Amino acid sequence: MSESSINSLEKLYVRRCYCGLNALNLTVWTDLNAGRRFYKCPRPKVNKQLPPRAITIIMDLKGKLDAMKVERNKLKRIVDGMEKAERGNLEILFEEMKFISAQEAGKVMLLEKKIKKSKTIIFISCTLFVVFVVRIMK
Repeated sequence: MSESSINSLEKLYVRRCYCGLNALNLTVWTDLNAGRRFYKCPRPKVNKQLPPRAITIIMDLKGKLDAMKVERNKLKRIVDGMEKAERGNLEILFEEMKFISAQEAGKVMLLEKKIKKSKTIIFISCTLFVVFVVRIMK
């Protein structure tokens, strides 16, 4: 028999579970049913009832999770308050820096005027000195 005919025979004998998956073809090896073949769904059985210990652990973990959420929200409120306070402090410092910068800019302008005035005086003094020297030399 060729491979294609074997594959087609296997396809004929494939059984599907009610869930739509291909059922597993298994053999029992117990004393009462040795060698008996049967089909079984490939999905694992779901035990709908949890043992009491599992329920206790789940409830304990849920309580701890709820406590952590309360603590997280409390810390979040604290951090938000600190951020608002810090933002207010930074705004005050920024305004102070702008004021100080304006004062410093005014001082720089005054110094630049004094330097310009001093340069003019030095230039006039040098010019008068040169004129004086030239007159003396004549």
